[in-house]
Formats: sequence, C-alpha cells, structure tokens
Amino acid sequence: MYKEIWNKVLFSICRIDLKGELGYTVKTYTAFKIKELLVTSLDVFNNNIAKEVEITFFEDGGFVPKAKIRINYLDFVSELQAGPKDNKWGFGIIIASFLNEYKIDPVNAMLDENVSIGTEIAVIGAGNHDNLIMQRGVVTGKYIKDGILKIENDIQVPSSFVGAPVFNVQTGSIIGTVSADLSEVESAFKQIQDISNSNILRLKAVTESLIVDDIDIVQVLQVNQQQIKHFSSILLKYLNVKESVITEIKGLATFTEAIDFVAHENVVSIIKTHLVKND
Repeated sequence: MYKEIWNKVLFSICRIDLKGELGYTVKTYTAFKIKELLVTSLDVFNNNIAKEVEITFFEDGGFVPKAKIRINYLDFVSELQAGPKDNKWGFGIIIASFLNEYKIDPVNAMLDENVSIGTEIAVIGAGNHDNLIMQRGVVTGKYIKDGILKIENDIQVPSSFVGAPVFNVQTGSIIGTVSADLSEVESAFKQIQDISNSNILRLKAVTESLIVDDIDIVQVLQVNQQQIKHFSSILLKYLNVKESVITEIKGLATFTEAIDFVAHENVVSIIKTHLVKND
C-alpha cells in the first residue's frame, strides 16, 4: 500500500526552498498541489529573510527534478489565499495556476477528516538531499492547541517535512499536513538566527568605517554574522524533529469547493516564474 501511495502522489508533491539575498537556502518546506491550489505550511509566508522561492517537482524515484522554478518571494506571499495569521487551519494556500505551464498534476486523493488512534499513516516530504522521501508510522493521540486539532504520531521527520501531506495508509486519503511545531533544539537554532539578523541590522546602521590594517572591521563582522546564520541553517536542515505533529485538514475541502464555485470568474495566479536549469 505504501508503494501505491508513493506512485500515486509523488508528482504532485514539491520541495520549497526559501532563498536568501546571497542565494543560500534559508529554510526548506514541503507543499502539494490539490486541484488548482498549492498547500503548504503557513510559516512559508512569514519569513523576513527570503528573497526568492525555489519550487522543485520530481520524476520517478523522487530524486530527479521534473521542474525547478524560481519565484520572487514577495510575489509568492501576496498570493496567499487562505491561512491568515488568526486562522484556525494551520496551513496556507495559494492559487497554483502558475504551475500549469509545467504540467504538474494535482494530487489524486480524497480528504479524510476522521482518523482514529492506531491508524497507519505515511508522509512524503522534502529530504536532506534535494529529493522526496517517505516516512511511516501510526496515529498515537490527539489534542487541541490554539483552537487547531493536532494529531500526534510516532514518526520522526526532518524539519523540511513541514507542510507535507499525511496519508491514511488504508484509504490513501489525506488526513492532514505536518505542522511547524518546533522542537527545543530547532527553537535554539532559530534564536541564533534571530540574534544574527539583529546584529547584521545594527552593523548596517553603522555609518563610520573602522579600519585596522586596511581591513574594514564592520564589513568583516557583517560577513561573520552571515556565516554564523548560514552555518546554523545547514545544521538545522539535518536535524530530525523529535515529534511529527499533524494539523488536521478541516477547512481545505470547503476552500476547494469555493474555488470550484468561483471558477467562472477565472481566478488565476499572477505569479511570474522562471525555470531553473538542472545541474
């Protein structure tokens, strides 16, 4: 059954890399196309460092890119159609008509709002090596946090799985998305990055140069903070989240029905993309 799910949905799931000013990856997420929508973590739309979004869909095996496209980050954020900061869903949605030219099929799976303890599940998301991977486990519990139903399970996934679809193995239906609840270690690394960002802003505000032996100390400190931030991003990328928490999918079916209802209005994305050549 796991292989059937993989073969059925692989081509509709993508890796999302947020790129910083210097072209390095700030953070990696997972998203999936359903109907004319792209669903991912709400965290994707709340990054103050990203300048571009790189979206990668894959061929058979999940490691050969089918399409790798770049989008201006602010343009991407402006297309957020659902999942405002006060939402009760826990995920964000944008109109994905900009993917039509790349012939990306939507995921062919039903939505299942009812899942019981002990249900076998599978999740497919972005791996650490520019690929997609599958993890599997069982539902171990449920709880409510900030008005959002959370589903606990025994799967360990990398932080790049945030936004990934989670499937009921027996039915093949989508039961939720992996949420962005941070582990203590991830929170610590995020704090390091926040401190580095604050230091960089303060250094940029320095108007006078401090030259020692023909070296601009302020400029050196700026580079040093960028390196610390980049190094922490690389370490965080390879950390495993101790607990994979799922946000139940309630609300998505209603939204897709709304999109069908307004289809005659020709609701399309105005996002402009450009194709990235494969290495």
